[in-house]
Amino acid sequence: MRINRILFPLAALVCALFMFSSRSHAADGNFPIYFPNSKLVVKAQSINRVTYLPLTDVIATMGLPYTDALALETLTVRSGNSRLVASRNSALISINDQIILLASPILREDGKWLGPVDYLTQGLSKLTGTEFRYRPGSSRIFAGNTEAPELLMNAQSLGPITRLTIRSAVPLTAELRRDEKSDRAVLALDRTPLDVLQERLEHKDRLVRSIAFDDSDAASKIVMDLTNEVKDIKIATADNNRVLFVDLMRQADAKPLTGIPAATPVPAKPDAITAERKVRVIVIDAGHGGMDNGAAGSGINEKDLTLVLARKLRAALQTKLGATVLLTRDSDVAMDNEARSAAANNNQANLFISLHVGYSPNKADASSSVFVMKEDFGDVYAATSVSRDRLFLPWYLGSRMSHGSSTQVAKILQEDLSKAIPGWQSPVRTAPLAVLSSATMPSLLLEIGNLNNSVNAQTLMDGMFQNKLIDTIVGAVQRFSTNQQPAAN
Repeated sequence: MRINRILFPLAALVCALFMFSSRSHAADGNFPIYFPNSKLVVKAQSINRVTYLPLTDVIATMGLPYTDALALETLTVRSGNSRLVASRNSALISINDQIILLASPILREDGKWLGPVDYLTQGLSKLTGTEFRYRPGSSRIFAGNTEAPELLMNAQSLGPITRLTIRSAVPLTAELRRDEKSDRAVLALDRTPLDVLQERLEHKDRLVRSIAFDDSDAASKIVMDLTNEVKDIKIATADNNRVLFVDLMRQADAKPLTGIPAATPVPAKPDAITAERKVRVIVIDAGHGGMDNGAAGSGINEKDLTLVLARKLRAALQTKLGATVLLTRDSDVAMDNEARSAAANNNQANLFISLHVGYSPNKADASSSVFVMKEDFGDVYAATSVSRDRLFLPWYLGSRMSHGSSTQVAKILQEDLSKAIPGWQSPVRTAPLAVLSSATMPSLLLEIGNLNNSVNAQTLMDGMFQNKLIDTIVGAVQRFSTNQQPAAN
């Protein structure tokens, strides 16, 4: 008897908890629905992990007549001679007596009809002929022929800088709004709606807590929750404003390089053949950095000179090709080889160029070299199996996916360098280079000059020589871009 007195209230409590959890609500949120000539922001509810929308708000916006039969607990919507009928607490709806099963039931709570998203995509779409497009996991719907260009975000840590890269199918303009007190920054975009491929980035580091797209008020924006270490934010554009670079920086790390002439920034002016360009995203790697000085001679450190050349090359490629150009490092920071090639892979680059300065024991040597990855590196994977199972290659053999294109661009660069800089031989060589091994796009490493040759070193420091070198590289990239479709991620 005593046991029964204990078990009965316990069972009642479990039952109550079950009933409560089965109808548990998450926090409400705004949910925009974009029509060709208008937009509707409704209050969505998350019930049992299903997104529910207020149906009569949508129906009224579309101008459809409907009947809310309280006694029968049915909602009937009409369009011409067709009708759509839904019943309370049922996942079955009917269009002209044809039954459709939804993933979740229709609800009526607090005098409102609530329906899952597929009531629109399967019910209203078939009733009216208006297509409702919804990306699972997103918080918006596009109706009819509403134009919604795709938008892709990517964030990466580059030493003391965190770079947010925003790519859009159409040109965008961003306005930065920053709240210094809350460490919150908002990028207001001038285009709505946008079809965002990833709502929230998983990236977190010492500068970023979260990055997410938000259009809950039907205005496109990117919200960044930052740490108090972010002292400055700079925005740059490329590809005719189809690419935005947002650099988050720590003021303490903004140290100017000494002893090396600074690169002059040049505004990007894409050329007229942008649509025909095959190489659209290029990653430039300035070799060495941080505690790793690289080669040294005549008072010059390789890490400083490669950074100057990388910056100049970035500006020239943006100006003359209209390309999206990223640097693996834009300051004096250390990076391992895998992080450098990962920057190219993660940004879906079409070309990866690693810049280095040579050092030879022979002080009379003034040669350069264009390196590509050694073809038979990791020869346990035969060439035939590589072509058949390319998706299953170990990460350190990623270069095999584009070895032919890498060789082609290297030969083009070698030919152009030999013509532009007489007396400086630039043969194409192969070597098992770690910085190239896992890059899955056409990749090369350019080693220029000899810092142990004092005359050669002074030539490398000369601004006119650097400009000629940069122009030659840009010309080779342009020739490769227009003549070859390179492999890309």
